[in-house]
Amino acid sequence: MLLKRFTSWLTGCFAVFAVAGIAQAQFVQPFIEPGYFDHDLQFFAPASDIDTYGGPVIREGWFGSYDRMYLRMSRPDDVDSKNRVDRGWGNRVDIGYIMSGVNQDHGWLFSHSTYSTANWFETFQEKINRVNEDDEGRPPPDDDDDERVNPVSDRNDYGPPDQARFYRVRDSLNVGDFNSIELNKLFRMPPLHHGGTLEPFFGFRYVKFTSTWQQQDYVRYNEDGLEFPFPPVIPNRTIFDLVDAETEDLITDRYLFTNDMIGGQLGIRWRHRVSRWNLSSELRAIGFHNFQNLERTFEIERTYYDGGGMGSDVEGQVRAKERQNFYTNSSSVAADIRMQAAYELTRDVSFQVGMQYLGFYRGIGRGRFLDYNSQDLHLVGVTFGVEVNR
Repeated sequence: MLLKRFTSWLTGCFAVFAVAGIAQAQFVQPFIEPGYFDHDLQFFAPASDIDTYGGPVIREGWFGSYDRMYLRMSRPDDVDSKNRVDRGWGNRVDIGYIMSGVNQDHGWLFSHSTYSTANWFETFQEKINRVNEDDEGRPPPDDDDDERVNPVSDRNDYGPPDQARFYRVRDSLNVGDFNSIELNKLFRMPPLHHGGTLEPFFGFRYVKFTSTWQQQDYVRYNEDGLEFPFPPVIPNRTIFDLVDAETEDLITDRYLFTNDMIGGQLGIRWRHRVSRWNLSSELRAIGFHNFQNLERTFEIERTYYDGGGMGSDVEGQVRAKERQNFYTNSSSVAADIRMQAAYELTRDVSFQVGMQYLGFYRGIGRGRFLDYNSQDLHLVGVTFGVEVNR
């Protein structure tokens, strides 16, 4: 009997929610037909001047914008130059709509942002056989006798000047990728007395941020397996002779810290029109739960030669790789601040410039240790792009 009552109650609740969903579909869900609005978009129509009463131009329907972002990202805590920032580029796309409501106008906004920066400390290390004396180079165009050696990696002219004869040893300074998706329910309040408008909103936000820490080392060994020290250590020539090296290693130690952040946000947008300029500012307060993964990859590429110094041939190459994964969680709080000035090129199209600040004040994993999972992260810079019908 209890099961039947519970089933009847659950069925009744579904029926009530279904009826309410149909009645309030336009308010509680963002999906509408593309042709819901009877748009009169004219991308080349002359821009409208401020109206007779000096009030804002109230727009309805679909709107969109695209911004190119030039931002600088703060460095991880375990980097010596922690207080420095590194530049990078990103993109932001906003798509949404707004419609008239009984109490106030309302609508939905979808936003997607991407950004990346990559700052490395690089050195070029010569391999043991810096020059292969057996490689006679590319033949003349009218000569079919190709005297180049094989494999390709043993050639002197492979790629940019002698690329195969060098290792590019890279240590990370600040390498990160940022990806954000948000869906917001927005409202438009009645115009303020000075002509501006306020648009409060709330919504869901997902952010994925990956940070890469990498260190590479180059080591040579002689036939007895003794390691050759490299600068700043100067080898003792009575003990070590660099031409005796017959084996070399490129050792790569890489950590990829992935932050998958899911949370909610509250925000407000202020907009004010001055002649053909639309000035706006936005503030978002965000709280996240952060699912974190630290993946370590340790790789050794070892090359054997038939002798030491120039002209030696590669006898073999061995690669060994080991991968480890670690998991943890944290919480994060963030703020997203945007300020823009959009100039109406035509009635429906505007060119906009602005600034962007995005700060995570705790809870971000960066670096090579699992305990480094509650760092801060700051992005700040300028944006420029276009917007339509907003």
